[in-house]
Amino acid sequence: MDYYTKKLLTLTDKSFIADEHWLEEKTINGIPHHFIKGTWTKPCHTCPHCHAKTLIKHGTYQTKTLLPKFRQIKTVLLLKRTRYRCKTCLKTCSSSCSLVDKHCCISKELKQLIALDLTKNISRKHICQDHFVSDVTVQRVLDKYTKQVKPSFHYLPKVLCIDEFKSVTSHLGKMSFICVDGLTHRIIDVLPSRQLDHLITYFKQFSKKARHSVRYLVMDMNANYGKLIQKGFPNAVIVTDRFHIIQHIHRNLNTLRIKEMNTFKKEEEKAYKHLKKYWKLLLKDAFDVNDTDYHYHQSFKTYLTHTQILDRLLDYSPVLKQAYEFVQELRYAYRQRDFDLFMEVIHHIDPSLPEWFRKKFDIFKTYQNGIYQAFTTPYSNGITEAINNHIKVIKRIAYGYRRFSYFRLRILIIQHHSQWQKKNGKKVVNG
Repeated sequence: MDYYTKKLLTLTDKSFIADEHWLEEKTINGIPHHFIKGTWTKPCHTCPHCHAKTLIKHGTYQTKTLLPKFRQIKTVLLLKRTRYRCKTCLKTCSSSCSLVDKHCCISKELKQLIALDLTKNISRKHICQDHFVSDVTVQRVLDKYTKQVKPSFHYLPKVLCIDEFKSVTSHLGKMSFICVDGLTHRIIDVLPSRQLDHLITYFKQFSKKARHSVRYLVMDMNANYGKLIQKGFPNAVIVTDRFHIIQHIHRNLNTLRIKEMNTFKKEEEKAYKHLKKYWKLLLKDAFDVNDTDYHYHQSFKTYLTHTQILDRLLDYSPVLKQAYEFVQELRYAYRQRDFDLFMEVIHHIDPSLPEWFRKKFDIFKTYQNGIYQAFTTPYSNGITEAINNHIKVIKRIAYGYRRFSYFRLRILIIQHHSQWQKKNGKKVVNG
């Protein structure tokens, strides 16, 4: 075996000497194998047990080491190694091998490739099949290479974004908690539960200086998170996520549309069908509705613009028309980031609207401080929502996780590796 062949197989250590007929091909259980034969010539001078220099040769033995696959074929290194016996402690030993860890049959390079695959959004089963290893081996590599993935309890960011996502089923509940640095977009940690007691206990582990450094806590309209700021972050103010503000407005208008639509189900079938088909126009900003382009619509049997369709939909229901105008006023204030106008519209809601609809908007009065911060600061929970979507993909590709600890590790290493690639200007393949 020449030097370039050794380099191709990553066997360039001078202590490795290949046999004359160093390659053997076999098929075992229907799987083709490459067996590379050689000898490990590095001597051992000191006993690892008693550290005495009284070693004598005591025969040879052969080890099997799984190497990275070559041309998609399983590759195994058959290595002859010298056994030594200590005259002092009468124990046997052998010289260390740079290709493989002690008491292990998988090469160091293969472990590194497995660790690299764990940073990609692929299932563990696929990694096992690709590298011809067991799932326990992949778990072991995952544990080894993620020991450094621990939060620093001496630092918290100025802007802390928090949210929950659907996790594994456990005694702590199905929803888990995630916190993200709002400036660097790096995950701080992923916790198994979003319960208030659990969160307070966790954040109390951070130093007082770190907790006092948090100035903005970005979150949705969750009452428990509001209590969290009183317990752990005395210098922070709540920033209500703008996405949840507009989502709450749209959800309530859409619920009213469905209720009004169902009243036409038997009497006026056309109105029912139109309200059901063109529901997106009602949720659209009035400034974005097209009023110039005419298109033929089979439902109306004529050419209409989107504005004309919208007018016809609102003519079906006076209540829906009042609600639509109310929502458009809110959207205008939201778009202009005018907090005073937004709250004025909330306080002067038309009393002729259904009571249940009016009560739905009382939540904005409760969270008006957070809404004010949302309108006056540039911070939002957008990055956290994006990470939650990535987490859903991770979970779906793996067909779910039984243990939260492994689920958490995969989230952290995939997201951190993805952010490292973006920071270094590399193309992000996954995550």
